[in-house]
Amino acid sequence: MPAPSRTLWLLRHAKTETDPPPGGTDFDRVLAARGRRDATALGRLFAGGTEKLDVPRSVHLPAVVLVSPAARTAATADLVLAKLSSPPEVRPEKVLYNAEPEEVLEQLHSLEDDVDSAMVVGHNPTAHELSQSLIAPGDKKGLGLVARRGFPTCALGIYRFRVERWCDVGFYEAKLVALLVPPFGGR
Repeated sequence: MPAPSRTLWLLRHAKTETDPPPGGTDFDRVLAARGRRDATALGRLFAGGTEKLDVPRSVHLPAVVLVSPAARTAATADLVLAKLSSPPEVRPEKVLYNAEPEEVLEQLHSLEDDVDSAMVVGHNPTAHELSQSLIAPGDKKGLGLVARRGFPTCALGIYRFRVERWCDVGFYEAKLVALLVPPFGGR
C-alpha cells in the first residue's frame, strides 16, 4: 500500500488585459486573448487526464478547486476545467485575492482529509513564491526546474506531500511532480 499523500495543483491565472474594464478595478481585469488560448490549451491537456499531463498515474486530478473570485482567476479555472468529464467541486475563496503564501496554506489546512488532491487558482506574486517555497530542499531537480522555468501566467505546478492530512502540509516539504508552462502543445 502506498504511503499516504496529498497532492496540490497550483495554477497561476492566465495572461490578462493590463487595464480593468471601464469603471472596474484590478479585481475585474479579464483574460487577454493569449490568456484565453493558454487556459483553453491547458484545459485540453487536463481533459486527457494525468496521462496527457505526463504525470504518474498515482497522481489524481483535483477533487476540489479553491479559486480566487477575481474575474481573471475564475475565467482561468473555468477554461482549464471546462472539458473534464467529472469536474471537481469549485470553491471561490475571497481570501485568495491578495493572499500571502501563509494564507493559502491556511486554506489548504482547512480541506477535508477525504480529499487527496486539490487545486488552488491564484495570483502573483504569491503563486511564484509558493512555487518555490513548497518544494523540499532535497528535491534538487524540482528546485532547479522552477528556477529555470519560473512560474509565468497559466503555469501549473503539481506538488506531492507525504502526509495523511491537509493540516500537516507545510512549506519546504513537497516534491515537485510536474511543472507545465505555456505554450502548451496543439494550440
